[in-house]
Amino acid sequence: MGTAKVRFGSNNQTAEDQSQFIRRRKAALERYLNRLMGHHIICKDETLRRFLQEEDSPRPNPNASGIKGFMKNVETMVSKATARINEVDEWYEDKQQHILELEETLKKLLVVVENLVGNRRDLATKTNAFASSCLTLGEGEDNVSLRRAVTKLSELENKLEVVQLEQTDNDMFTFGETVKDYIALIQSAKAAFDERVKTFSTWEGAQTTLAKKREAKNKATAQGKADKVAQCEEDIKFWENRVERCQEDFELIR
Repeated sequence: MGTAKVRFGSNNQTAEDQSQFIRRRKAALERYLNRLMGHHIICKDETLRRFLQEEDSPRPNPNASGIKGFMKNVETMVSKATARINEVDEWYEDKQQHILELEETLKKLLVVVENLVGNRRDLATKTNAFASSCLTLGEGEDNVSLRRAVTKLSELENKLEVVQLEQTDNDMFTFGETVKDYIALIQSAKAAFDERVKTFSTWEGAQTTLAKKREAKNKATAQGKADKVAQCEEDIKFWENRVERCQEDFELIR
């Protein structure tokens, strides 16, 4: 959902931090489910409907999912490191560079928004402290007119605190979460480019295997091994079809 994991038992987490984290996760989950249900195809999925209607959903094993996720990430990183495309399509090259620059810009903007939210929250906290001080000062004032004026000031500061907290929520849930959504969309676009690299790698691997099978057939023919030649011909036919399918998949992405 675009938020970091928080360990609630940690000593450096205040009640306000925990409350803020829960509110952010709740808002992000609500917006995510609304988008799912707003999709004309996904909203008809029976699995999603059962999930939303069930009160107690089964919890997966966190250790198993963590290990699988870790292995999947390692596999993805290795695949990205070893797979390369000699890009000849200028459109893909330009768009990929544009996406990387846009992602970097949005991440910087998100940092600014988070700092703004933090500053507004600090301002609201200080406003509340000032209002409390004014109220205490007014209660101890003997002059009726001055006491009334200081009390009014305290009430005004309390109202101002409410406005500042509302601005904080708007900045966090409307502006900040929207920026996070755009970053997530960009990451999806990057995943599409990564899928193109993966498809090309599969195609390239199939071509390499086909070349080895043809080489094995030539060697078997030179050695007069008829049975092995027949097996190689079957393998060659299989890998020729696979190369064609891989090429078609790659052309679809292009």
